[in-house]
Amino acid sequence: MLRVGGLVALCLMLLALPAQAQRPDLVLLGEKSVGFLVDRDVIDIGKSEDWFRDRAFKQLHFAVERNDLHLIALKIVYINGHTEEIRVDKTIRAGRQLAVDLRGERSYLRRIEMIYRSKPSFRGQAVIKVYGEVARRPGRPGRFEPHKDWQLLGEQKVGFLVDKDVINVRHPEDWFRNRAFRMLHFLVGDNDLHLISLRIVYFNGYTETIKVDQMIRAGGHLAVDLKGDKSYLRRIEMTYRSKPSFKGQATIKVYGELAKRR
Repeated sequence: MLRVGGLVALCLMLLALPAQAQRPDLVLLGEKSVGFLVDRDVIDIGKSEDWFRDRAFKQLHFAVERNDLHLIALKIVYINGHTEEIRVDKTIRAGRQLAVDLRGERSYLRRIEMIYRSKPSFRGQAVIKVYGEVARRPGRPGRFEPHKDWQLLGEQKVGFLVDKDVINVRHPEDWFRNRAFRMLHFLVGDNDLHLISLRIVYFNGYTETIKVDQMIRAGGHLAVDLKGDKSYLRRIEMTYRSKPSFKGQATIKVYGELAKRR
C-alpha cells in the first residue's frame, strides 16, 4: 500500500474538508493548483529554524478542493537534509482530505514534494492545500489518548505470529438507533502491531473489507473512515501480528467515533 522511511505512516482518514481550515491547531503550509496529467509540485515551507522551535507537527493534512485528485507519492524533506518517502496511490475526492501521521512530534520541515494527477472534468483543476497539525504538549508524551465521547467496542491481545481476531460489538439493534459512527479508531498498547487488514460485518450481513498493511507503534493509533454515518455493526474482524520483543504481546482497543447529528 505504501512504503515509509521507517517513521511516517499513512493514516487512513478521509474527512470532510470545510472544518479543517477553521481548526486552531492546523497551520497552512502551502497550496498548489494541479494539472490534469501526472504532475510534480513542491510546497516550500519557507520558515526559519526559530519558527519551528515551539512548533511540532503530529500530522500533515492534504485537503483537496474543486476537483478530485489522485495523490501518487510524497517526499518530506527536513532542514537537515533528511528525507522520508511515502507511496500513497490514493484518490482524494473534492471537499475531502487525507491525513498522514508523522510519528513523534516533527519540526524543521523544509519542503513537501508531491506527485499527483487530477481528474479531467468541467470542474477544472484541483487545488491541494497542505496543513500541519500541531502536536498538543499536555498529557503523557508519546501515548495517544481516546476522546471522552468515543465508544469502546472491544479489545484483544495480539500474538507474535500472524493472527486473526474478532471484536464482537455485542449491542442490540436498539442500541444503534441513536448512534451512528463516522470513524473507527484502533489504539495499540504494550507493543508495536502490524495491522494487515480489516473486515467489518453489519447486522444485515453486508461486509466491508479494508487492506491496511500498516505498522502502529505502541501508544499510537490508526483511524479508519467509515464514509457516511454507519450503524448496526455486528463485528470487526482483524488480521494482524505484533512485533516480537521483550515487551510481550500487543493489545488493541477499538473505539467508534460518533457522527455529529445536524
